[in-house]
Amino acid sequence: MSAFRTIIFLYYILQQGRAMKKAILMRLLGLLLLVFFIVLAVTVYTLRFKALEDSKQKAQMVSELVRDTLTSYMVMGVIDRRDEFLSRIREIEGVEEIRVIRAESVIEQFGSGMRFELPKDELERAVLRTGRVMEHLEESLESVKYRIVIPYRAEPIKGINCLQCHRAEPGETLGAISLSMDLTPTRSISIKLLLLLILVFLLALSTIIIFVNTFINRINSFINELIQFMKSLGEGSFNHEVKTDPGYEANLLKEVISKSVKNLHDILNSIEEKVISMIGYGVLKTGNVLSDTSKIVDELLNIYKFKRVVEKDKSKRDVYERIKEVLEDYMSLDNFCLYEVNQAKNRINLVYAVGFKNRCNEVIFENAEECRAKRTGTTVDSREFLCICPNFGDNQMCKEGKLHYYCIPVYVGGAVGNVLQLIYEPEMEPFINLVIPYIKGYLNEAAPVLEARTYMDILREQSLRDQLTGLYNRRFLEETIDKLSAQIKRRGTSLGILMVDVDYFKQVNDTYGHDVGDRVLKSVADVLQKNVRESDIVIRFGGEEFMVLLMDVQAGRSEELAEKIRKAMENHTIEAPGVVLKKTISIGISEFPVDSDRIWQCIKFADVALYKAKEMGRNRVVRFRPEFWQEESY
Repeated sequence: MSAFRTIIFLYYILQQGRAMKKAILMRLLGLLLLVFFIVLAVTVYTLRFKALEDSKQKAQMVSELVRDTLTSYMVMGVIDRRDEFLSRIREIEGVEEIRVIRAESVIEQFGSGMRFELPKDELERAVLRTGRVMEHLEESLESVKYRIVIPYRAEPIKGINCLQCHRAEPGETLGAISLSMDLTPTRSISIKLLLLLILVFLLALSTIIIFVNTFINRINSFINELIQFMKSLGEGSFNHEVKTDPGYEANLLKEVISKSVKNLHDILNSIEEKVISMIGYGVLKTGNVLSDTSKIVDELLNIYKFKRVVEKDKSKRDVYERIKEVLEDYMSLDNFCLYEVNQAKNRINLVYAVGFKNRCNEVIFENAEECRAKRTGTTVDSREFLCICPNFGDNQMCKEGKLHYYCIPVYVGGAVGNVLQLIYEPEMEPFINLVIPYIKGYLNEAAPVLEARTYMDILREQSLRDQLTGLYNRRFLEETIDKLSAQIKRRGTSLGILMVDVDYFKQVNDTYGHDVGDRVLKSVADVLQKNVRESDIVIRFGGEEFMVLLMDVQAGRSEELAEKIRKAMENHTIEAPGVVLKKTISIGISEFPVDSDRIWQCIKFADVALYKAKEMGRNRVVRFRPEFWQEESY
């Protein structure tokens, strides 16, 4: 603004006296000429620099497009169509030559390809040798040529792993893309633009004295409006327009700025749309396009980081904790519950609850179908229909409008594997509406990881189960018995150990066959499970031998429970094809740490008691006594 103030000041002096007119005009002319040459020099430099940078960026984009497209052609098996694609690229304005060059390793594996796919000069060979991007600018009075050579390395590109097709080391240069561009038209345009500016300035100079007042007022109005325009851009608003016509020279500036701003606006909108399509939701619009775009790019980065972290988590519990951290720390939620669906048992387990205790009724824990979100597989919003789910913990407060809830099902392996429940007060409704799309985005990223960890848990569970009876197997005992015994010691209670053996089981196999024998083992397993508590553990120890671990049993109660099991088996009828059987069992008992403070010794003592029961005629319960075992070691 200081230059324009100077002009206004000079114009004011001009009005004060005709005697100073000539001096003022000469000074004004000198000032304008000085400003003109400065502007001309800056414009020349800026246009040249901008033209080169734009051309380099265009060359980079074309080169990367060719590289990515040829990679896709190779993956799809249509690489023989590359010449047709390159021919289309050559039709792009400014592209003079484009070639794909093969490195030695590719030539050895796939052959030399076409003649023009071999390196033709030292620049291309240097790129293949070093694996670095190289460029060369050749400028003369007649023309401007720009050339860039980009290497193609053996590394994943947008999910495509080159090493699956190429016999190469990671990071090895597989080839390069050589692109030559003719920048002569760009330079010619720049020169013409400069000449046009000079011409306009000379024409304007001849009339500037006559119309100086009008020109100054018009320019001043334009500058003021332009300032407002730039301020609005700085605030992220693209709605402001420069309506004043400042004259040809500045009007060109106005058009360039308007076009550039429009392009910037379109690019930012495109970025936002693409990110939204990737993460499945947008951000709250503030009217500041720059800020909104920055926020949505930040959100893409956050969700990418979240995905990377959960993919490396070891267990579902770790993933659940990540979700909790996002909800608590990032989204500042303080009232929510996460449930896990047990598909095999059709039950729901509470993973964790934060904040309000108004969770769902316990009926859903016994029957997962009582959970509306699990049963329907859709979100459950208490605002859609007043307190739509009858199993919410406090529907009275919901009906009074004091609480709302929003349940989100998470699909794991094609079925609802988890349910996230948000509980909030009415004043939080605008905020909850804002964060729900974010939450769904994070849950969608976590779902594949939860699915993978679920399959891992299923496989592990299968490895610890006996396939015939469904009971835990001996491997489970070996992996968990030390932890169980440590818990028993820590709680100061006792662990009852029952060793159970089916009496005369070999006769069943010999007489009726192994199918009937298997039916007997399943029946014994069923009787054992039905006659112990849910906290107790039944194990198939091997063959016809079973083990029952009575958790936190009162001292001396093991015999009573064992006798209950023995009688239940004695009275149980086993039906098999063509035969009805009754079988008895013998049970040996020890208690940890009553009989010994070493768990495996107690297991041995129960086994010894079992053999005593067999010696005494079978179909009986025998409690271990010290005289049964006289040896020092077990």
